[in-house]
Amino acid sequence: MLHALMQEHPDRAERLRVHVEALEASIEGQPAFCLQNVRTLFEAAHATIAPQLGVTFGKNSGFPGRMRSVIEKMDFSIADHPDAAKIHSTITALLKGIDDTAVALADLSNIPNMRHGGSLDWGTLENQHAAMLGGLCDALVSFLFDVAWRRPALGATAPETDRYEDFAAFNAWLDDEHGNVEIAGSLFLPSKILYLLDATQYEAVRMDWEAQQAIDAADREAQ
Repeated sequence: MLHALMQEHPDRAERLRVHVEALEASIEGQPAFCLQNVRTLFEAAHATIAPQLGVTFGKNSGFPGRMRSVIEKMDFSIADHPDAAKIHSTITALLKGIDDTAVALADLSNIPNMRHGGSLDWGTLENQHAAMLGGLCDALVSFLFDVAWRRPALGATAPETDRYEDFAAFNAWLDDEHGNVEIAGSLFLPSKILYLLDATQYEAVRMDWEAQQAIDAADREAQ
């Protein structure tokens, strides 16, 4: 479904392609990385959909809370239908249920020695778990994208734009990775250049970096 979304809306969804392909590859051959790729894809979706809806996130909000904020901002009712309110509440509950299931699968993966489940049939369950998590992500993200672009948000307001200074740790890492850029004798920070000239790529790289930081922190806690 995400491939169909990217084909229909290349200007809006193309940024998801690298994350979708990484998720597919992990499901097929490296299921242990599925959770990481699902988290990154969710975060990329949040960052794209939220401005459309006027949703802002707290600095420390996790992806379950972000997803609920996005869902609660959407209007799922059908105009002029006598049960429009019930349609909205029922679809909202359904989407929250899908989100809860994805969170439960992610939580299972984070239990020591239970990554992607634990049973006598380790290999099969690992692949099934990855496929379930990836399928839920595909269904939820593609549906929310489609609704976000076709319907107005509930009471949407102009979102507060993130500033370059808000991501000091990421900027420092990016600058260390690439070094200053010299142009006609002047030195420029790579992070600043990317932020100003290609905001979409800057955001995608930043989300990947933040996801990896979260994974590293979880691994340190488990040790």
